[in-house]
Amino acid sequence: MHPDLQRYFTHVLPLFWPWLVWNLVRVARWHARTGREALMAVDCFGNIRLVCLADAPPPDDLYTYEAPRIPRWERSALCSDVPVCVRASSAQVRYDPVKSGIVIYSHDIVRISPVQYVRGPP
Repeated sequence: MHPDLQRYFTHVLPLFWPWLVWNLVRVARWHARTGREALMAVDCFGNIRLVCLADAPPPDDLYTYEAPRIPRWERSALCSDVPVCVRASSAQVRYDPVKSGIVIYSHDIVRISPVQYVRGPP
């Protein structure tokens, strides 16, 4: 006998053990079918009453990945924030040190431009 079931058999009168076994099998089949947990109460005659039921388990297929119909390397608009009207051949990234606020003095030192520093409240 399983140690978890022993407390049920000690509580039920021996005359009603077959009825208890029948009810435990019914509860086990219900649990296997639904996948829900339950808190059950057993009386001295082998009757089982489900006191509390847990929520139903979520389905396993909540997220299904759908592959895109067009690969992203064939359409630049699928893989960047650049609008479709801007063509990749005409677009250029330009660096303007006056507007950027980052001044590079030497190899690895990056400092914020003192022009853009705003003093906060005292």
